[in-house]
Amino acid sequence: MNLLRKGIFALLTIGLIVSCEDDDSIIAPNEGNGGTGLTEITFPSHAITVKIEDGDGTIVTVRPQGLGVTSYVVDFGDPDSSSDVVTITEDAGTASYDYPNNVEEVTYTITVTAKSDKGFPDVVQTKNVTVEHQLTSLFSVPLSPIILDENTYAIFSDGIETDGVFAAYTNQLSSSNFDGGDAEYTEVEVGDIKNKVIRYSRLHGAIAGSITFDPAIIIADVFGTDASADYIHLDLHSIHDIGVDKVKITLGGKTFEQTLINDVWTGVDIDFASEGITQIDDIILELGTGGTASNEATLNVDNIYLYREPLSVPDFTFDDVASDYEVTFTDASELATSHSWDFGDGNSSTEVNPTHSYTDDGLEMTYMVTLTTTNSLNKTTSITKEIIVGGPSGPINPEIVKGDFERTGGDSADDTNIRNAWKIATTGNSNPFGTSSDGSCTDYEGTIGSKTRGAKWSGSQSANPDGTAVAGDTRYAYQAVTLSPNENYIFEYEYAIKTGGAETNSIVAAILNGHYSDSAGAVASNALVQHVGTEAKGKFSDNSCSGGTTIKLPFTSNYLGEVSILIYAVTDVDAWIDNVKVYPAE
Repeated sequence: MNLLRKGIFALLTIGLIVSCEDDDSIIAPNEGNGGTGLTEITFPSHAITVKIEDGDGTIVTVRPQGLGVTSYVVDFGDPDSSSDVVTITEDAGTASYDYPNNVEEVTYTITVTAKSDKGFPDVVQTKNVTVEHQLTSLFSVPLSPIILDENTYAIFSDGIETDGVFAAYTNQLSSSNFDGGDAEYTEVEVGDIKNKVIRYSRLHGAIAGSITFDPAIIIADVFGTDASADYIHLDLHSIHDIGVDKVKITLGGKTFEQTLINDVWTGVDIDFASEGITQIDDIILELGTGGTASNEATLNVDNIYLYREPLSVPDFTFDDVASDYEVTFTDASELATSHSWDFGDGNSSTEVNPTHSYTDDGLEMTYMVTLTTTNSLNKTTSITKEIIVGGPSGPINPEIVKGDFERTGGDSADDTNIRNAWKIATTGNSNPFGTSSDGSCTDYEGTIGSKTRGAKWSGSQSANPDGTAVAGDTRYAYQAVTLSPNENYIFEYEYAIKTGGAETNSIVAAILNGHYSDSAGAVASNALVQHVGTEAKGKFSDNSCSGGTTIKLPFTSNYLGEVSILIYAVTDVDAWIDNVKVYPAE
């Protein structure tokens, strides 16, 4: 059968032989010195040579020799054969027999009967020989799978081979028993890179190879909870004259037949969804229906792995003009076969690059937009992004709370709300200013008329010349404001200082770079813009309402748009502030 590499050789000598591979001569028995001739067959038990020939280890040659023998009948003791009896008719002749290869190791009893044509009785000798079948070496392996690593779950595979080195798959099953069946199981290394291959032999009749899993493989959760596999793959190979030409594969309660091409690796892929397979407890490999198992009946198996069709990778971009209620979405997905958009307002689309019009109510609105894509097996993947639509056109025009210092409906109780709108934690007086009916003669909308209410500082509520607080006395007006980042704005207000005081009397007003929690931090900070007003024209209402001074200070908001207003007085006489505004520059 020549199933081994050349040069594998075993010699078993039973009886009296010469221990030399090149000389199988036997020392013949001698006639007795005192006799007149042979009176019976001389055939001692040590006069039989038994030799295991080169090849696959199953061919055995017998050479019997004796005196007074005209022929030998050799029974090789194979109970499953009717052709294992051979007659030798020449002196020192030989007889050979090729034992079957359907078992790995077996001991046979060889019976040699010496016969004579001189009327001598037959002489029978028996010898035992143990035959160990040598499996054929494997010289080829299949190519490594080309599926992406994250989509492969290996049951048996060395992984991806690159430049002669294997990189194991990230996902590998460890709870597998490959030697669960009655077939002879071996694991061999093939080629220069020593790729491991499973070899099942003696697949005769109902003998099967078996791979068992404990715990069982749950198809729906192979790659994690609710992350299912789509297929299982096996690479199968056999040389027909020493193997099988058809394989039956049983898994998940289903049976599949695969015909093998002689000495060619065949890939088998089974679709779990179409076959309705949800769980795998084992994989059974056996001779296919109507198939032929020859000699050692060897089946080679490699690259057993579960895999999934690569999932789609959804992604998208969109135009994000703040005041725009119409948004165009641009798909940036990979491996997507379909698109489903949820715009977050109850509307949807299946276009690849849709444009959607949100309700224009003049308000800034935030929506969560979800794109769901499918792969070639209609499995879905989703991504969600936040978009902001609508809102003011151009830079934010902030509301300055109680910037006119007016009571609501003339109710004096509203003075508390006015002060609270301008408070900051302080080392001076807890009130930001004193409310006063001596405000500007111009209202907040710019209409000139009678005097309005404003904010007042007396000499006892003044700060130190450097702006720091006089404990218990100094009053600071403060309000945090949020603007559009890096935009140009105007800080506008009116102030008035009563006449007759020191020349250094002033009202200090600033836009601070950030938001602050206490007056000390606010005073010590660097202002984006600041003005020290020293014009003392009297009350707003003095001289026919010409006592006030209007200030307009341009500034640029910071990168966060977070600024604050700080106002205080450094004066020994009464001073006022009214109509404080912040608005975008034209």
